Amino acid sequence: MSPLLILLGAAGVIFALLLKLGAGRRGDTGNIVIAALAAVNIAGVLGLGWAAAVMLFYDGVMIVELSICAGLMAVLAALTGSAFALGRRGRIGGAVALMAAGALPTIAVYGLLLYLDFNPIDWR
Repeated sequence: MSPLLILLGAAGVIFALLLKLGAGRRGDTGNIVIAALAAVNIAGVLGLGWAAAVMLFYDGVMIVELSICAGLMAVLAALTGSAFALGRRGRIGGAVALMAAGALPTIAVYGLLLYLDFNPIDWR
């Protein structure tokens, strides 16, 4: 099974947990959108952590690549935390914009990686 499909499944589970824990109240679509985008961001952080762990296991310590992964993980976590703080203050539009700033590139990258996973490039 592909690690990307596992991460997409994890995003679904995280979304369900966020809804269960009260991120989405009945009839409040803004909070449901925030929960969905937060699930994508959290799955993105997990995916970057997974990539860093695989890189460490197979390739050893690669300072630049691991620093890039750590920096991107920090940016996604900061965007997610800031958006949750804005959502608690009632600024739903700002929270959705912050979540989307991290989630849209994450979705694009995962889409490309899923495409490459199912349609491998012939390097010969």
